[in-house]
Amino acid sequence: MLQRSAGVVLLLCGVLAGCGSGDFTPPGAPATASPGSPTPSPSPEATSAGYLHVLQRPWVMTYEIDPSGRLRPPVTQRISKDLKLLADEPQGRFVYAARGGWSQSQLGVVEQSDLAIVTYVPDARDGTLSQVSEVTVEQAPGPCGCFEAGTWQRLKGGANRVHGLWGHSYYIPGHNWQKNYVSAAVASDGRLGPISRQPPWYNPDWAQILVDVRANVLYKGGLSNSPLEANAIEPDGTLDRIGRSNLCLATTMHPYDDYDLVTPLATARGVLFTSFANSEYGVPMVCAYQGPGLKPLYALDMPADVADAFVPSLPDQPVLVAMGLRTWTGRDYRSELRVFSMNSEGDLRQTYAQEVPDYIEKLLFHPSGRSLYTVDHIGGLRVYTIGPEGRLELAMHIEHGGGSMAITLKDAQREAGEASR
Repeated sequence: MLQRSAGVVLLLCGVLAGCGSGDFTPPGAPATASPGSPTPSPSPEATSAGYLHVLQRPWVMTYEIDPSGRLRPPVTQRISKDLKLLADEPQGRFVYAARGGWSQSQLGVVEQSDLAIVTYVPDARDGTLSQVSEVTVEQAPGPCGCFEAGTWQRLKGGANRVHGLWGHSYYIPGHNWQKNYVSAAVASDGRLGPISRQPPWYNPDWAQILVDVRANVLYKGGLSNSPLEANAIEPDGTLDRIGRSNLCLATTMHPYDDYDLVTPLATARGVLFTSFANSEYGVPMVCAYQGPGLKPLYALDMPADVADAFVPSLPDQPVLVAMGLRTWTGRDYRSELRVFSMNSEGDLRQTYAQEVPDYIEKLLFHPSGRSLYTVDHIGGLRVYTIGPEGRLELAMHIEHGGGSMAITLKDAQREAGEASR
């Protein structure tokens, strides 16, 4: 087990894995792959593990996933130049997309378009996406009374609702940022209902959100005298606060301190993990909480930036939690991928640790729990296979292949197709 501590640096040992690499360059696409083992030969549809959809604006790269988790050469689509984020949903039926807002061309021209959430259904034959539904986000005026487009920051898909967060900067004293949470109901065929929105959150509460779609709970962090909140998501999309905390174990989060920033990272079986940048100690920590009341469990001296969790369907099987870390060595940053196994008490046991060339921005587990996909700051897409007890092996590395990701499953696509008929 990991030692529980708020101030003692934990020495965590990982199991280092072997690695391999992909070797294809998708035709007509920006992704390139490092040389290595041969590309897997085509296999029957029954052996497919679904599709990985990667947004590389303005392209969507759709990779078929073989049973080992490796990616076959992608199909390239140019769907819309103003797609910003992709998200999947728990059953693997649809791909949600956040569209519109600010964008800047290669010539430096700033363009604006309407904010919208879109649902796509993949073709079961090759995974290419077709639009099912779109709903426009009605924008509320900011402190300046204007209706300028904002920037999408989060998108999370659930079985019955899709959730988004977008922000806009206003150069007005006391109101530098406006954050807006919106959601829309999703029918069984992927069609979206009207947008539900909350009143905007203004500075100094630089809202950072995480939605637990299994429990219908939204966690909100940021900078304020109550930097961490748990909110129940009602059927109509409204929020009802059910918990709050200003503690990371025994460390108090200082109100209105520009350096005390708490960011929700991942949640699994009622346990929430957050990143906490503490101004008093100067050491970033991972804080763990239990239940909607946000009871502090423990603090780990780890500077995690991003995390994802795989939750098995059987309650007696352990959860896997992957984290991307970035540590200052005194001269530069050291980036690392770590994977942990979580038991029923919420305790973590490290199963893997590996230094990576650049810090990780995105993590996504395959719904089977047998693969993990990561995207780093320089756009590298890595595919890891997950063995017994959470041990990882690097199977592929595609240079400049990363972006916002979503996974769909073939069986779920057939069910969605039947529901739409």
